[in-house]
Amino acid sequence: MVGWEWPPNHSGGLGVHSFEIAKELTRLGHRITFLTPFTGPFTPVDGVAFRFPGQATPAGPADYPPAYWSGGTPNSPFSNATDGYNAWIASLTDLGPVDVVHVHDWFGTYGARALAERLGVPLVMTVHSTEYDRSLGHPWDHILAREQAGIDAAVRVIAVSRHLRQQLIDRYHADPAKVRVVYNAVRPSARLERIAPTKRVVLYVGRLAAMKGVDTFLRAAALVATQFPDVLFVIAGEGPEYPRLVQLAAGLGIGEQVMFLGKVSEEEREVLLQGSSVFVLPSVVEPFGIAALEAMAAGVPTILSKTSGVAEISVGSFRVDFWDADEFASRIAELLEYPTLRRAMGEQGRWEALREGWPERARETVGVYLEAIRERGGVA
Repeated sequence: MVGWEWPPNHSGGLGVHSFEIAKELTRLGHRITFLTPFTGPFTPVDGVAFRFPGQATPAGPADYPPAYWSGGTPNSPFSNATDGYNAWIASLTDLGPVDVVHVHDWFGTYGARALAERLGVPLVMTVHSTEYDRSLGHPWDHILAREQAGIDAAVRVIAVSRHLRQQLIDRYHADPAKVRVVYNAVRPSARLERIAPTKRVVLYVGRLAAMKGVDTFLRAAALVATQFPDVLFVIAGEGPEYPRLVQLAAGLGIGEQVMFLGKVSEEEREVLLQGSSVFVLPSVVEPFGIAALEAMAAGVPTILSKTSGVAEISVGSFRVDFWDADEFASRIAELLEYPTLRRAMGEQGRWEALREGWPERARETVGVYLEAIRERGGVA
């Protein structure tokens, strides 16, 4: 498995997905070697071994000197700062028996493709988001090339939503016959008691990036704030949009009712979810949206943008056009005004979020592996 995020150091859904899928795969008896450019620390999982550039192994010294990571080699076919990492992946030995190479997103696609070819095993690629989404339609060519290389070389491609699957077919010309959908999931929270905050909380959790639509959340908050002065609008996360969003909140006159928390820990996020009245995911584009699924699992009524992948598996949440601050405000006010509606939506959302979990997603992933092995000509 090739990826660049793993708890405790991760910034979003990719790290959560890699960790949870790996945990369930090992419970099913599979063994995983996780290849990452970073040195850890890594939250341990029985059955998962970690390899990274510059690491000394029981078989000998470091796979290659750490300095190699920064620049690649003069004749490397790779084009930027990831050169060394991909070259390292491509040349790895002492991996033991390998049935599948599984790469997550674009960062290691060249190396994963070369490794799979050298080992004579199928390549599977999971796409969590695309460069078109992350850049809001202004993609970097070198990242697009890496995404395209992985999609083209993979025997099977996993998308985390139907919307994302269609984008891979339309924009990357992926063969529809080889693209499968495996949604994300959440685990039931051990903290089922709700804290009693001094103010009711309307919550957003996620990166502060343009694609996340947090400016719409603030504009909706400004419409709601005068009607509900006891409500606090909490934004948990960090990212490049932070200075602009702080200025926007001040310009809207709601600085006293908006709290920017920055990055929060897993435990802090859990406490926030358990103490919130409403969760809002206003993303312009959201291939899935694990934070919203976590809110639903915690019983928090959730308002989703129609362009989020999680909206595909939820009928118990409000779904709103990402640009419509008036509608977001109306839905927030409705949930704050009517506790019976809040409870009913919370219960429905919890059922939807927890009816299938990571064990089911891992079994679906194994099914994709078996398809890829059979098509590649192996024994499955």
